[in-house]
Amino acid sequence: MKTLKHVGRLALGVSGSVIALLIVGPWARDLWKDRKHILMVKSETPIFAGAGNEYCGGTQLTTAQAGATLRVKRIRYWKNCATLNVVLSDGREGYVVYDSSRVEVRPPLD
Repeated sequence: MKTLKHVGRLALGVSGSVIALLIVGPWARDLWKDRKHILMVKSETPIFAGAGNEYCGGTQLTTAQAGATLRVKRIRYWKNCATLNVVLSDGREGYVVYDSSRVEVRPPLD
């Protein structure tokens, strides 16, 4: 009787883990792919504090100058814009609202 309970618990644990992997797996893969990108600044671009949001703006943290390269942590596509979470050279994090006239993303966005 105890053995059946242990087998049942094991099966429940395994199936729960598989379901969690099916949910978290695609998100983790997308995040991993985003981190392969580099943001190349073509002209002065505002960098906003925090993480990107659907309002496509916010409190300005600093300004990136032409020629700067920033490491991308996350790319988000909103209804009105796309935001790229970036890491500054001093370690601070913020986000850029994507504007192809101001920035270039390498490799190009899909």
